[in-house]
Amino acid sequence: MSGEVSVMQATVSVIEEKDNPFFKRKEVTLLLKHDSVSTPSKAELVKMLATSNGVDESQIVVEYIFSKKGVCESLAKVLILNEKPPVKEEPKPAAPAEGASA
Repeated sequence: MSGEVSVMQATVSVIEEKDNPFFKRKEVTLLLKHDSVSTPSKAELVKMLATSNGVDESQIVVEYIFSKKGVCESLAKVLILNEKPPVKEEPKPAAPAEGASA
């Protein structure tokens, strides 16, 4: 991801992009310029980054979006995972034994 992208009535510029091979992800700091509209939500940012990077939405993690005071700009830190995160299954609670009183 490089340069500027204009989506959702906001312009997105990449400030910093680091590849982190240990954690198998890319760490990106973005500058969002959103004139006359509210700060984009995390969901909107996830959709935009997923389509522009060609990855699934589950591979995008928005750590934060901070709005600057008095200016229509926000800083965002985003993690783009190289692979989909594993699905965690919750263990089912054990059934009570028959004849046991509660």
